[in-house]
Amino acid sequence: MSQPEFDHILRKYLDGNCTQEEEKIILEWYETFISESEIALSDHEKLEIRQKIWANVRPGLFDHGHQRPAAIPLFKRSWRQIAVAASLILVVAAGYWYFHPSAAPTVQDFSRDKIPEGYIATSNPDNSIRTIDLADGSKVELQPQSVLHYPKQFTGPTRNVYLTGNAFFQVAHDAARHFMVHTEEGLLAEVLGTSFYVLHDKAGKKVEVAVVTGKVSVYEEKEAVKTSPETNRIILTPNQKVSYKPLNNQFVTSLVEEPKPIEQNTVTTPGTSFVFEEAPLSKVLTDLQTSYGITIQTENDQIGNCHFSGDISRQSLYDKLDVICKSIQSSYEVRGTVIYIRGKGCN
Repeated sequence: MSQPEFDHILRKYLDGNCTQEEEKIILEWYETFISESEIALSDHEKLEIRQKIWANVRPGLFDHGHQRPAAIPLFKRSWRQIAVAASLILVVAAGYWYFHPSAAPTVQDFSRDKIPEGYIATSNPDNSIRTIDLADGSKVELQPQSVLHYPKQFTGPTRNVYLTGNAFFQVAHDAARHFMVHTEEGLLAEVLGTSFYVLHDKAGKKVEVAVVTGKVSVYEEKEAVKTSPETNRIILTPNQKVSYKPLNNQFVTSLVEEPKPIEQNTVTTPGTSFVFEEAPLSKVLTDLQTSYGITIQTENDQIGNCHFSGDISRQSLYDKLDVICKSIQSSYEVRGTVIYIRGKGCN
């Protein structure tokens, strides 16, 4: 099911005009969302939202072999109340991932007919990283228990490789030919020349792409996407990552666990010195944004009026933020790829 088709059914659901079959689609999507989501909800909060939705299921919807969850209140609500509850779910979901509702696809395993003829398959059965030099000058650090399929020479308009497992790519720049990393989950990472990680989490049934330098375009490898990828792709910049769950087509963008200054990632210039003497916080935060390539926003303009003194050159980004926030009695929160500073600020 396409995004517009799902949006149309959802609108009918919120308006109280959908059919029983359409209502099933919405409720099945909801059950997937509430059980598979990565948002910070307690079990009690998830149960409360679940009860609000299931309490309003139209009588008879589950008369044909379907089973209603237990412990559901039997009070009646209006369609307006259902819309409020459903809208709450959508607002929470929209803030945490770019979601493509559709029928759950089967995870794509690589097969011989999928990988082009003549490709070399290099595996790494050892416990150490194995470096592979590609014909275009790119380097791949293949992690243990991983396999990379690549050609002796790249031909055609794009440079395609196929990865099972984990690897770090340092891609040689070629403006005429994009470099494409295909994963067994159906995720495609496309770049011109940059460095990034592709990591598989088998326990979490997801794959991650984390950018070190440059930009990486990430999207699903589907025929419909190939024809117009600009409407479905996610663009990642340094210190950003995306997690993709093929089971329900979920994309979650966030910051990497340990963001590093961009100039340190390129290994061409020394790190920025973060030594401040009564510096306006607006300047301190601007320096952090410039160095790490991360957006930092304040809750109000008064926060920028505060001043900060100290040497935070050796701390990690999050440790830097801890020191800064403690000095002005504020706090910070990471939401997706943006860091928010909260507090009263200074006059």
